[in-house]
Amino acid sequence: MRSIRTLLHQRTTTALLALAVVFAGWQWPARAQGFMPNTGLKTQQTPTGRIVWHHVGRVFVNPNTGQFVYVGYLVHIDPIDDSLFNASPSESTAYFTFSTDLAQLTPLPNNNDAVLDLVSAGTFSVYYNSTPGADWTDPASFSRGKRIATFHRKESLYQQVGSVSLHSVSETLMWSSNFEFGGQTYNFNHIAPNGITFAQFLSAAPQAGTADYPVTFSGAGSVFAVGTP
Repeated sequence: MRSIRTLLHQRTTTALLALAVVFAGWQWPARAQGFMPNTGLKTQQTPTGRIVWHHVGRVFVNPNTGQFVYVGYLVHIDPIDDSLFNASPSESTAYFTFSTDLAQLTPLPNNNDAVLDLVSAGTFSVYYNSTPGADWTDPASFSRGKRIATFHRKESLYQQVGSVSLHSVSETLMWSSNFEFGGQTYNFNHIAPNGITFAQFLSAAPQAGTADYPVTFSGAGSVFAVGTP
C-alpha cells in the first residue's frame, strides 16, 4: 500500500488524499482573545452540533520537504443568509477564504495496515475580501483581505487505513474581529465561541500544483459547532 511517506520520498502518491482533515482541527487551552467590541452584532450562536460552515479546499504539498498548506473558500456560514459570492459561485468570486500556516508532516511507524503521521502545530485563519479574486494557481491569494478569525491547532494524528482517510478534529477559537456583511455585523466569537470540529474528504487523484508545491489534492468539508466546555 502506498502511503504519505511514499510521496515524500518518491514525489507522487495518492496517500495524501485526506491531509486537509488534519490541518484544521486542534485545541488551544486559552479562550479566544482580541475580540472587537460587539456593538451592533447579530448575536446568533450556532447551536451545538450544527454546521457552522461548508468549504471547498485544496492541499498544496511539497513532496521533497513534507511541507504543505491547505487553502480554500467558504460556501455557507451560519447564521448568514446572503450568498457568499459576488457572481457565479467559485473560488474567484468567494468573499470568504481560508488558509493554514505552513505545516509539516512527520511519519510514525505503521500500525499493521494503518498508516500514521503527525501534523505540526500551527494556525488556521479565515479572511473576508470585499473584492474577491482568489486563484488556485496562487495559494497565497486565499489569505488576502481582512483576517476575521484565527484558530490554533496542536500537533495531531493523521490516520489512513487502506483506501479510506477520514479525520475529524476539534479546534478552539484563538482570535476574531467584527466583520460587516449583508448589512449586518458578525463575529466568530458569537457564531462559534466554544470552537469548531472539522470533517473533510479529499480526492485520491493528485493534480499538478505550483512551483513551491508541485502536488495538490482537491476536497471539501464541513465544520460543526462545539458545545459549552
